[in-house]
This record gives sequence, C-alpha cells and structure tokens, in this order.
Amino acid sequence: MRGEWRSHLIQDTKEQSSSMVTEFAHVVERMWRGQFSFISPAEFRSAVARCSEQFNGNDQQDAHEFASFVLDSLHECLNHVHPRPLPERELTLDEELQFEQLSDAQQSRVQWDAYTRRNKSIVSSIFQGQIQSRLTCMACQHTSTTYHMFTELSVPIPDTSSDNSANGPALHSEPQPIDIYQCLDAYSESEILDGDNKWMCPVCQTKRTATKRLMIARLPLVLIVHLKRFSTVGHFREKLEANVQIPTMSMCLQKYVTFGAGEQSTLYNLYAVANHFGSMSSGHYTASVSDGLNGQWNHFDDTRTSVIHESQ
Repeated sequence: MRGEWRSHLIQDTKEQSSSMVTEFAHVVERMWRGQFSFISPAEFRSAVARCSEQFNGNDQQDAHEFASFVLDSLHECLNHVHPRPLPERELTLDEELQFEQLSDAQQSRVQWDAYTRRNKSIVSSIFQGQIQSRLTCMACQHTSTTYHMFTELSVPIPDTSSDNSANGPALHSEPQPIDIYQCLDAYSESEILDGDNKWMCPVCQTKRTATKRLMIARLPLVLIVHLKRFSTVGHFREKLEANVQIPTMSMCLQKYVTFGAGEQSTLYNLYAVANHFGSMSSGHYTASVSDGLNGQWNHFDDTRTSVIHESQ
C-alpha cells in the first residue's frame, strides 16, 4: 500500500513486465481501500496478455497456470538480487557422497542458501518452499538427494471411483469424496523405479531398481495447493470430478515434512479456494475466501458476492 515495492523493481525489466507489476499493485490497492463493492481488473488482465500470448484473447485459461505465471513474473521483476551470480556448478561424485552424509536439515539449508543467493523477493519470502527428492538404490542403499523450490504444491487426486461391476455389467462410475490428506499421501508415497526406469546408481556403476520419494523440506508462509484435476486416458484428457474435502482450520502437514525441518509450523488454516465449474473446454471460475476480520466466508462470482457457511 505504501509503494515500497517500487524500490525493488529491477531497472532493466521489460516494459511489459514492469507494467504488469504496476497494474497488479493497483488491483491490490483498490481492493484494500474498500471503496467499491467490486472492481474490474481489466488493465491488469491486458498487462498480463502483453507479457504472454497464452493469456491473450477470450479463450478459457487454467487458473493454476495463470497464477503460476503471475507469481513467477512478480518474483523475477522484484528480485532483490541483481545482478545475479552464476548458478552453482554440479557436484562431483565425491562431493555428492559427502553431501549425502549430511542430515536432512543440513542438506536443506545448503541448497536453500544456494537458491537465495540468486533469488530473494517478496514472492519468495511468502509463497516459496522447498521439496526434497530422494533416490535410494535397493541393492546398495546409496541415496541421491536433490532439492528444488516450489511456489505451488501440485498433488494428485487418487482414483476413488466405484462401479456396479460386482453385481453385473458396469453401468457407470462415480467419484467418491476424498480428503486432502489422501492427495498428500499419494504425492509423498515411494515410487518404485524398475524396468526401463531403473536408476544408474553411481556406486554400483550399473542400472538398479530404486525408490523415489518426495517430501517437503521447507514450508512457505502461505501454501498454495494445486489439485491435479486432469488425467490422461489414452489419447484423451478428462477432468476428475471427485470432491476433495479440506479442513478450514489446522491442516497438519507434519507427516509430509522431512525430519529436522526446523521450528516452522506445520499447521495451516484455509484462506481461499478457486472453484471451477465445467469441462476441459469450457467452464466458469468462482472463489470462496475467508474474511478473518468479520469471521465469515464470502463467495465471489464475477460481480456478485454472498456470505456462505465455511462448510461450503
């Protein structure tokens, strides 16, 4: 609101990107002033379209892709680190073996420090976390651990459909309600790499069956969870219609965080949900947002707003 972001805007940022940051700031300012019952972010949308042809025109676009593009663009334009140092070189085999001797917390810190030497912005301080990806050779138990930054945690929706095949021909399949923890379980469960996917173990010096597991090494202040609602069946893609239930208070992620990940809290309260109604080719977005000041949930549908119960 005080315009402090202007001092962090990279001077040689392309005009289109700079315009997008400015228009986004105007949208935030107008919302917080509370002068209008609704606003039309037409200038901001036009600025985004000038930065990416994907969002030009009136075709339906994916909200997740749009949010990812905006956050990434804001981060790049407001990055405090300028000019950026060169990326870290890859570890030698001996250095990798030494790295694997470190604890999870030590590994995470080393990799996060390397990332923040090149990336530091208001976006990274609020929305960015860190994922640990670990391969384990099932022959010699050697591990290879890598870390990468994330802005959105993309989790799969498990297949919980049921049909009537047990009592005769299958007539139809209906998605069953699931909760967010089932999605997180599917995200973090170990994957077996076998057959054509065997891993070239640097210790065994040959391809070996291995396990791969993803865990959260560092949680962001604000966690964005993306539900993978599209699946591929043969040559076709379809939308998964399963209802995913998410607690509005104290969603606990302790089970999915690496050991010794620090003193950070693993509890999150739900703030907002982007809702999509429709199919792959057409549809409509609405939003449900918590109003902490008034202790209520609001539903936003274009220019229409209404108070809803948090169970909705």
